[in-house]
Amino acid sequence: MSSHKRTLVNVACSVGVLVVNVIVSFFLSPYIVKTIGVEANGFVTLANNFVTYANLIVTALNSMAARFITIEYVRKNYKKANLYYNSVFWGNLIIVVVLLVPAVLLIVNLQNCINVPSDILWDVKLLFSFVFLGFFLSTGMPNWDCGVYVTNRLDRQYVPTMMTAMLRCVMLFLMLTILTPHVWYVGFASAMVTVIGLVVNWYNTKKLTPELHITLNDRKPMCSGKALRELVGSGLWNSISNVGNMLLSGLDLIICNMILGATSMGVLSLSKILPTYMQQMSSSICSAFAPELVINYAKDDRKKLLHDILRAMKLTSVVMTIPIAGIIVLGDYFFALWVPSQDAHLLQILSILSILGYMFTSGTQILYNVFSTVNKVKQNSIAMVTSGVVSVCVTLLIANFTDYGLYAVAGVSTAVNLVRNMSFTLPATARYLGFKWYQFFPQVGTTVLSSLLLVAIGFLIKPILPGGSWLELILSAAVIGVIGLVVNIYLVLNAGERRYLFGKVRQKLGR
Repeated sequence: MSSHKRTLVNVACSVGVLVVNVIVSFFLSPYIVKTIGVEANGFVTLANNFVTYANLIVTALNSMAARFITIEYVRKNYKKANLYYNSVFWGNLIIVVVLLVPAVLLIVNLQNCINVPSDILWDVKLLFSFVFLGFFLSTGMPNWDCGVYVTNRLDRQYVPTMMTAMLRCVMLFLMLTILTPHVWYVGFASAMVTVIGLVVNWYNTKKLTPELHITLNDRKPMCSGKALRELVGSGLWNSISNVGNMLLSGLDLIICNMILGATSMGVLSLSKILPTYMQQMSSSICSAFAPELVINYAKDDRKKLLHDILRAMKLTSVVMTIPIAGIIVLGDYFFALWVPSQDAHLLQILSILSILGYMFTSGTQILYNVFSTVNKVKQNSIAMVTSGVVSVCVTLLIANFTDYGLYAVAGVSTAVNLVRNMSFTLPATARYLGFKWYQFFPQVGTTVLSSLLLVAIGFLIKPILPGGSWLELILSAAVIGVIGLVVNIYLVLNAGERRYLFGKVRQKLGR
């Protein structure tokens, strides 16, 4: 299969994983809450948050590993590729040993660290134990997921991920139905899915990249301090970038709780459900394109690199602008059905404020991969942290001294993100790849035009679209989706790309 087709398969599979996870979460979460209670379920999120914080340390070593391994592997420098591969493994083992002690102390003394009701204390401790077990297993094993990355075969990872997501759902449903309900079942199911995922990744790496293996030379591990410093030196900035992301969006609920109260925080939390799914979709699509960019960069094929980026930008724009229009137009219908006791119009406005930036940048999200591809993550991390600090400061000022508190919390981070993307991300990535600073700005214009046109059409036909039930909402969303796809095909794609697309459709139908 050609690189182009392989990447399209990766994109389709990544979106499929997201859809499965959203469906599972949408139906499973209310069932878990109903079965074990909202209080116990809250500790699931808290346990995962602790792992997220620990992952900041792991990110410093692992986030750039696939990039360095891929470049050396594509250049057939297998010895150096294995040096990175082995160094990451032994470095991760050291991290596991270092984090194991505080993790055990945390679990043993959990009742002294957080407020846990005595009747579910052992349940929660078991939950934390299984969540951390999954984290330590995935961290301490070799970097097996790089096999699919190096060979641009992410589909071999995405498809099993979809299957394990459904398996986790079935496992939890059976345990909560047949056995006495306990919150630790959630952690147990996640740990089992992690083990299955590790086995799949081990097989993929062994099959796709047999040259990569853990090596012991004269009973000594193959490990390089220089390689570790190189990996951490680049990856550390990705950890810092994650801190910037946390400042931009992760503190919204905390700020809202501190200044505006718990009720406003609850409203904001509800409004973020659809923007969160959009963010996950954007990340999934961008991740699917990442291996191809690194492979072409390793081959020093600048022409192919630009071609792939422009194609990725168009595809991302086509895919992302349609659900954006759907949320803006039909968001009030969704919230009225999902949480009928809340103000659907307010929730819709807050959701729009959170996703408004995607109307400009949904076609340029792929450019975030450029920073890691060319190993310029430091500059992006500084920009992320700076924008995060600015966002928090501006939000605090507006929330404290104006009457737009809730809207400020929802919208300021979006505005700051947009300014950073327009003033830094687009021109910087173009220069790092050796192009003019304005190389990618035309795509922004196309994305904005597409978004505005789809939203306008959506509001024009909204009066005749039904939305009083879930089935009617799905049908209305399908109508907007079909119209959006037709508009984007003729607006975003050029004549040659349309002929290619229609030819492929006729070919498939002919079969």
